[in-house]
Amino acid sequence: MSIGNRLPTNGTKVVPLGARAMDILIVLVEQANKVVSRRTLIERVWPKRGADDVSLRVHISALRKALAQNDPTRRYVTNESGRGYSFIVPITSPSEGTSEIDFSSRSRLPARLTRVVGRTHAIATIQAKLAAEKFVTIVGPGGIGKTTVAVAVAHEMRSIFNERVRFVDLSPLDASLVAPAVASSFGLAVQTNDVVPALIDHLLEAPTLLVLDSCEHLIEEASALAEPLFCRVPTLHILTTSREALRVEGENVHELSALACPPDDQAISASRALEYPAIQLLVERVRAVRGQFDLVDTDAPIAAGICRRLDGIALAIELAACRVDVYGLAKTASLLDDHLNLSWAGRRTAAARHQTLNAALEWSYGLLDERERLVLSRLGVFSGGFTFKAAIAVVADDKVDEARVSDCVWGLRSKSLITAYGQESRLRLLDTTRAFTLQRLAESDEQNVFHGRHALYFSDLFKQGAAIDVSSWPKALGIEVDNLRAALNWAFSAGGDAKLGIELAAASAGTWMGMALLTECREWMRKAISRIDDVNSGTRQEMIIQSALASCMMFTGGMTEKSYATWAKARLLAEGLKDTEYQLVSLLVLWAHQIRIPNYPEAVELADRCGDVAERSGDRGAIAMANYMRGVTYHHSGRLLEAEGCLELSLHRDDEASRQALIKRFGYDRKADALGVLANLVWLRGSPDHARRLNRMSIAEARQLDHAVPLCVALTWASFNMYLTSPDDDETEALANELVEHAGKYAVESYLGFGLTMQALCKARRGFAEEAAVTLYSGLEKLSAARYGVFNSFMQAELARSTAAAGQPRQALYIFETAKINLDERQWYAPELLRIRGELALGNNEGLAVCREYFERALALSTEQASLSWALRAATSSVIAETSVGRKEAAWKTLQTTYGKFREGFDTFDLGLAKQVLKGSYSHGSVVSAGAGRFVPVKVSIDP
Repeated sequence: MSIGNRLPTNGTKVVPLGARAMDILIVLVEQANKVVSRRTLIERVWPKRGADDVSLRVHISALRKALAQNDPTRRYVTNESGRGYSFIVPITSPSEGTSEIDFSSRSRLPARLTRVVGRTHAIATIQAKLAAEKFVTIVGPGGIGKTTVAVAVAHEMRSIFNERVRFVDLSPLDASLVAPAVASSFGLAVQTNDVVPALIDHLLEAPTLLVLDSCEHLIEEASALAEPLFCRVPTLHILTTSREALRVEGENVHELSALACPPDDQAISASRALEYPAIQLLVERVRAVRGQFDLVDTDAPIAAGICRRLDGIALAIELAACRVDVYGLAKTASLLDDHLNLSWAGRRTAAARHQTLNAALEWSYGLLDERERLVLSRLGVFSGGFTFKAAIAVVADDKVDEARVSDCVWGLRSKSLITAYGQESRLRLLDTTRAFTLQRLAESDEQNVFHGRHALYFSDLFKQGAAIDVSSWPKALGIEVDNLRAALNWAFSAGGDAKLGIELAAASAGTWMGMALLTECREWMRKAISRIDDVNSGTRQEMIIQSALASCMMFTGGMTEKSYATWAKARLLAEGLKDTEYQLVSLLVLWAHQIRIPNYPEAVELADRCGDVAERSGDRGAIAMANYMRGVTYHHSGRLLEAEGCLELSLHRDDEASRQALIKRFGYDRKADALGVLANLVWLRGSPDHARRLNRMSIAEARQLDHAVPLCVALTWASFNMYLTSPDDDETEALANELVEHAGKYAVESYLGFGLTMQALCKARRGFAEEAAVTLYSGLEKLSAARYGVFNSFMQAELARSTAAAGQPRQALYIFETAKINLDERQWYAPELLRIRGELALGNNEGLAVCREYFERALALSTEQASLSWALRAATSSVIAETSVGRKEAAWKTLQTTYGKFREGFDTFDLGLAKQVLKGSYSHGSVVSAGAGRFVPVKVSIDP
């Protein structure tokens, strides 16, 4: 709603108002969402002559009619009995642009009823309390309308939160899935055991309304999640529905009462009865079924009796209304009374509200014919909705054939025992109805039969999904996740079919991973493995389950010994089954474990083994992957020329379909990684400009993919390479910051750790040594937990070098020695470790001879590795450190020769520094760290 120059608009339409109505509107919107007393309104609108309450009500009525022209279902002005009026729709000025009436699908709210009967006051009260206190729980018995009211409140407040409203139905979940379900509703990938920290960070971004519906069966878990979110996110508003209070800090309980019913008065008129919400609801629902229905005076006492008998519970009244069309009010009331009396027998220990609702459901069920009862009870095996095709496939048998099941389904739909929702025309039993039907099914001898048929149907469905393009899995099969959970729960229960559960787990593994529900996938795969016996052992199903479990363990917990052992098991199974695809994938991950530790000899062996499998298969993609693995291994172990050839072969001869299949199945892209590694390699070989281009290509490839890990990989190499080439460039820190943000969002701990270490190096360069050390060791802890140690020595050596450059040579040497860096280890950055150690020796007065030895070893190893960039740094440091004329001249010639081999990158720091040294700009007595981006003079005493 927008108001300007006394011209109110709703969307693009002008709202026609009289002068008095406009004056009233202005007063109300000045205090929007607050109650304005009648006296205040009269004094403001009629300041001189005054007015009575009748005049005020007339103009309020006119105002409501005018505002309702665009949207008759919307409430704008509410009447607070005995207090005054309140305007409950947010207002914008013309300068603010669009109307607040913007129903975006992003809110993910269920559609609200056209008119919520008898709940205007409750909705307004809850809305006000939620705005002021931020945490409200709607409490009441089942079927009373808690969800309906919560949805209505959320719709009323969605514009206040700029559409940042999320509705999470907890009813189909078990205890371990409450927090992951909430995180998933915000688009957060669930790749960690504890999603709460990431969820809190996300919620801190903007004001949010979170609705948690049906908390009662998960009261402990819902409470454990709601309390820290409320306490740690000041802009979060939480609305929950439950049959009992959560009893946590900040919670405000609103007990939702039953709909008001007429008193027991046999002389009550129809007009009088219709003043009560329970009667209004009954009449509206009968009209929805019959089309035309008017309550007459003779039927008013009967209608009032029905509502009272049902205790004003909305669901029970709706069920009764569906029968009035067939039986009429009098017969319906008779059947209701008789049946409820029978159903209460022997149920004295149950709460009264449960007795009433269960009785209503029993009565509704009893009005169905035998086939409808049979079909309805069998439909209880579905959870979260189902298609008409699924209903026919699961329910039909020799007792009720497909044609009759079809008739019954649509008959039940017409009687409101089945609801339809969504654009996919899916069907669903109300949760209370489903619970009732499951009880009925349990009393029959068909329970396990139809749970088994349900599980078998979805096993076949997910097997079909595994055969289609994996990119469509989440979209096509994600809607069936509740049925998947229900089927797996039954299959692994005491009365279930474990063999069928194993089949279903294997068939659904790709879907769980495609939806990024990694934590849940991990638990289902563990359950499946625990039920595998000698018959199922060694099968393709076990291989798929072991691979899925290993992937989930790796992504959620890092490359631990457990995930390595699981991948090793998957590899043995793949070899036994001669499955080339899974052999290659398991070898890829086992190789990645060894690269990260690092254990280069074992990594080379695994890469070669992958090459053998790939060559036998003749698959271009497999061969490309083997070359990628070899190239990365050779690069990391300092065999740069071999690495360059393998990486270029992998990139130029890859099979795009094979590459995309690996991305979609496991979320990892060899191309983005190969480009990043190749960028580092060409920098080492003396081509900084080419390295930058390759990094940009790697990031561009990764951004096109809808997966978390490829962009983490690309940003890792890009930030690292940028630090090496242009450490003072703002882009270096920007890349590190993006890596931390992206990896943190998706809980990819290893890359988050690397990003933190890069941020630390940037801080150290600006002179914040102590802060840098804290950040770096925080990053190293995450890397260590994920068994990602390949960069650890370099990062700690760089911190030591930065500390020395900041004028703390002794502290720098302590950092280097504490890191226990192995200077004899053969890896691609080994020459730089030697050079940094030489500079630390010089800064700590260890003698020029010691310093010289480190520089000479760095130069020799750089030449052996064909690493021109490391050689340039070592030669530059050597010239600066030397004092004797003869040695300095020899070092100068080495630097000149090395510098002359470069053909690009002359704007980089290393080449700029080397050029100044060759011109004689630096003299003995000053120490500089080549590649540091800063020159810090430090007085030292040299013992030649």
